[in-house]
Amino acid sequence: MKPQFRVLSGLGKGRTFVLSKPEILAGRHPEADIRFDAERELDVSARHATIFRKGDHWYIRDNASRNGTLVNGHAISAESRLDDTDQIRFGKNGPAVEFRLVPDTTPDTLALAVTGEAPLRESLAGAVFSTQASHRAAPQPPAAAPKPAAAAPRPGGSTTQRIRVEVTRQTRSLRSVIGALLGVLVVATGWFVYDGYTQRQARARDAAAMQALLDSIVQSAEAAVQSLKGQVAGLATALRQSQAEIERLRVNLASAQAAGDDAQVAELRRRLDATTQGLRNQQVAAQVDYPSLWQQHQGAVALIYVEFNPGQVFTGTAFAISRNGVMLTNRHVVAGADGTRRATRIGVKFADSDQVFPARVLATSSEADVAVIKVDIRDGTPSIGEINTRGPVRPGDPVAIIGFPLGVELPMDQQGGRTVARTTLTAGTVSKVLTDRLQVDGYGAEGSSGSPILDRDGRVIGVLFGGQPGTEGRIVFAVPASFVARIAAPYIN
Repeated sequence: MKPQFRVLSGLGKGRTFVLSKPEILAGRHPEADIRFDAERELDVSARHATIFRKGDHWYIRDNASRNGTLVNGHAISAESRLDDTDQIRFGKNGPAVEFRLVPDTTPDTLALAVTGEAPLRESLAGAVFSTQASHRAAPQPPAAAPKPAAAAPRPGGSTTQRIRVEVTRQTRSLRSVIGALLGVLVVATGWFVYDGYTQRQARARDAAAMQALLDSIVQSAEAAVQSLKGQVAGLATALRQSQAEIERLRVNLASAQAAGDDAQVAELRRRLDATTQGLRNQQVAAQVDYPSLWQQHQGAVALIYVEFNPGQVFTGTAFAISRNGVMLTNRHVVAGADGTRRATRIGVKFADSDQVFPARVLATSSEADVAVIKVDIRDGTPSIGEINTRGPVRPGDPVAIIGFPLGVELPMDQQGGRTVARTTLTAGTVSKVLTDRLQVDGYGAEGSSGSPILDRDGRVIGVLFGGQPGTEGRIVFAVPASFVARIAAPYIN
């Protein structure tokens, strides 16, 4: 018994054909035996599934298609035996065919494509039949009137000759039509072969160019990792992860290109472009002199303790913006999440110090999560760099974050039984600039509220106030410098 297929849905609905091959490929690829429309039936992959004979039975195997293969409504994950009248669907929403078994004596029928278009052979046959029918329907010339015996035509007379001439003329026309059609077919076939060749050549050149570009980017990333020399471990880890992701996407892209899956190729290219841009940003960030930024500015950063009720103490980060002890932190650090709580006590402990100084709230912003506090120290306080309200901040700009992530839960030095505040340096890049916030992709520990975010020149471009849930501190948000400067201006001498 051999298989007969009847198209139940899709562009070729109603078509029926028989094949004698022991292995039948179904898909949108030009070499498929059951071929679906390459531009419109996109639920079907290029080489979607294979129907094959094993022993006395027929089976179907899904060829790792994008949307899967279903038999009688059930998705298959391994070889599945086919029985008479089984229904095969190529993709959950794709076209379906009915599988039937017919005697081996059943003649094969042409299955050029299941798109509803008549095969060329049937068109040619129709043309021949139409021409022959016209021959049969052509009126015969009237019989010659009787003439005297002396004027009778010679053997092979004019009537027979005219019939021969007419048949020859009409046959010549038919041969011309068939010749023209065959010529068109040859030219079309040649064009498709040439077009396929040029497309393959173009894809090969494109793949080679992309391979060279990616190799260059990955090598540059390796140089960036080496340049860090262990200064910012989180950034080195992020560079390694981006390199691995690019390699993974490159392998998947090559497989999709080989399979002719245009939709998957487009999606993988989009993801590869995004990952490559992220790696470039990380490479730029790796060139920043983070140790110098940390050395120059971490002294102005302090661990802040806020007590709302006896025994209920919260911690965060604050930093001094003037020598007279004016400092910035988040509003939610000193006034609670809703901004209405009043702290009973506030204390700050500067970096590399074990001494806590009392502080008080000067102002909180109603338009941004920023607060101004004041600490009174006789000799004054170190001050962080200027607030950058002039220079533009753009996606991709490298930044440094200095603060106390997780507060006192992270390891600290002990000195005489008291804890010494040690800051944490985190590298990152600006990933989005909005009117009311900056988005930063961080490459280190989870950020702490109130930390200053510095550009490569040590200027404050924002104050960290929170992060994206589920990213483990890798995506954090900051109040832009423009908001920070407005609330701080009245208190800076």
